[in-house]
Amino acid sequence: MIRQFVSTCYIVDQEKFLLLFHLKHKKWVAPGGHVEANETPSEAARREVREETGLEIVFLHQENLWFEDWNAKSIERPFSCLLESVPAIGNEPAHQHIDFIFVAKPVGGTLTDGKWFTVNEMSELEVFPDTPKMAQTVARTVDFETPVQNI
Repeated sequence: MIRQFVSTCYIVDQEKFLLLFHLKHKKWVAPGGHVEANETPSEAARREVREETGLEIVFLHQENLWFEDWNAKSIERPFSCLLESVPAIGNEPAHQHIDFIFVAKPVGGTLTDGKWFTVNEMSELEVFPDTPKMAQTVARTVDFETPVQNI
């Protein structure tokens, strides 16, 4: 089975999550997309958010250790990683996504697409089963005050 690397970003603002309506799957999803060649997963998440929503973001702190030396350094790590089964649609065969899940808050830009929902409001929407579960986990566990930064 084909496997592709993707990045997803759960953007949180005042206990609401930004979701976009995915036309192909006909479901509400968090912003994200494929990781391009020579791009880190966090760069892909930031780019996809900017392209899909118009927002600039800062990732929320998920680290307790940052390392930097001449030959190696820490990069922004995801909140979670999922192996997702994507059903066949049209000419596109079923495949899997290795999904790097990031958590961020908006810090600039102008929202061009998407709507804000609470975790409870997501139960009324057409979503993949993991979307409200991940949002609920984020709401319960993420440090919403500390942005990622090098130490």
